[in-house]
Amino acid sequence: MVASAPVVLSLAASHKIGIALVAGCFILFALASALWLPRVWPDYPTKAGLPWFIGVTVLFAVGTLVTIVVLAAEPKETAAAKSTTPTTTAPSTTAAKPPTGNPAAGKQLFAANGCAACHTFAPANATGKIGPDLDKLASDAQKAGRGSEQAYAFESIFDPNAYIVPGFPPSVMPNFGSKLSKTQIADLVAFLTQKS
Repeated sequence: MVASAPVVLSLAASHKIGIALVAGCFILFALASALWLPRVWPDYPTKAGLPWFIGVTVLFAVGTLVTIVVLAAEPKETAAAKSTTPTTTAPSTTAAKPPTGNPAAGKQLFAANGCAACHTFAPANATGKIGPDLDKLASDAQKAGRGSEQAYAFESIFDPNAYIVPGFPPSVMPNFGSKLSKTQIADLVAFLTQKS
């Protein structure tokens, strides 16, 4: 009974009134049949009135149940709300481009932040195996479908869990979005995406 209280409280006022009216009529009929009518007619319900009494009782019981089912039903969910799988959408191609960075400053940041310990990247003589191979950054960006190579690299550094390269665990790479400025991240992106 306690669990149903929030359901009743969440109903619209018109639904509460409808349920109360139907249930109230059923209760009044039950009380009248049990207390008042036997005093007025001692042989109530008579053999002739028994089918009428049973019919009205069944009608009230069914009516009350139908009223509760119809008026207390939860609203239908849309197909999108039923989906338990979160959908990931690629950023639109009209999204703001990340700022242009300095590849030389990016190379220094790559070394200073220990990126070589986790990533393979030939221009930095890095051979780390914990994170994705940055020599394959362009193909990873294309497979991810999250914008240009620069936008993908920027997002991956700024918010590493926004997209995880298949085969790698989440929450391993530090969140450089809280440690580096956007200009510094742009410098890293410039270093990682420069074409030799």
